[in-house]
Amino acid sequence: MAIKCLHDVKFSVQDLDAQETFASDFGLVTSEKTDEHLFMKTRGGDVASYLAFKGDSDHLIGMAFAADDEQTLEEAVSRHGATETDVTDMPGIERAVALTDPDGHQVLIALCSESLPAEEADPELVLNTPFNKQRLGRQQIVRELGPARLWRIGHIALFVKSFPASRAWYEEKLGLIGSDIYHVPDMPEVKIVGFFRLNRGEEYVDHHILALMQDETRTDCHHISFETQDFEMQQRTHRHLLSRDYESIWGVGRHPHGCHIFDVWRAPDGARFETFSDTDQYQEKDGTNIHDISQTEMDIWSSEGPEKYFI
Repeated sequence: MAIKCLHDVKFSVQDLDAQETFASDFGLVTSEKTDEHLFMKTRGGDVASYLAFKGDSDHLIGMAFAADDEQTLEEAVSRHGATETDVTDMPGIERAVALTDPDGHQVLIALCSESLPAEEADPELVLNTPFNKQRLGRQQIVRELGPARLWRIGHIALFVKSFPASRAWYEEKLGLIGSDIYHVPDMPEVKIVGFFRLNRGEEYVDHHILALMQDETRTDCHHISFETQDFEMQQRTHRHLLSRDYESIWGVGRHPHGCHIFDVWRAPDGARFETFSDTDQYQEKDGTNIHDISQTEMDIWSSEGPEKYFI
């Protein structure tokens, strides 16, 4: 499957106004708002990457992945039984076919219809190290305290009832590759968590576009993640969100695998929103790493146990 990125995520939300206020403070930008839906975008050129629809409960509806071409959609139909779906309420999509994953989430394979000009980025940080002094006779860049400047949606993490079943489904249907997979201590055959990347051959891609975490009691979104420019932006946004009395779940931290810097916050609907920066890049040939989950830290900058990250 010629998939090139995560295009958008779709949620049912009871209070669109509260959700918009939080997401705006987080760094997303409203592209369209009605009594029935909220569409928000990043500054990187997407039309909308976060879609919220007014509902009776708060939950993940599904996600859309952008395809290279029409042939990819046809392949999804002929090989995997995908069905045509209405794209009226799908900004930036001209055609899409739908699949349903093992936990009932809608997974769209979409042909994108348009994009917007990306905004200008902040000047890059200029770092001095003991071995390379670059910032001479001037101060570091000063950025305003406030919402992050987000450049794209990067990945989604899901709670799944059966890791083996979900892993097999996403590998078969989307052609994803495991980057890091984790098993129960002393039971290498019982794998329960994994991070999966796109298969773009020799093209480098993010360490993961999808994470799967087995939890037999729930099937929902663990977090959605948006890329920001660097850790300086994340730290300033962290301070801003604390000043607005939002719930910090974890961060700013750094994962040992994938190595990206992350910061996770609770939205009013209960969903987790994450900023990330500085993630590893992989090719198809880089293969899959297997780990004993008890020997793996979640945040190499923290000694705190991982329990609260999964509540």
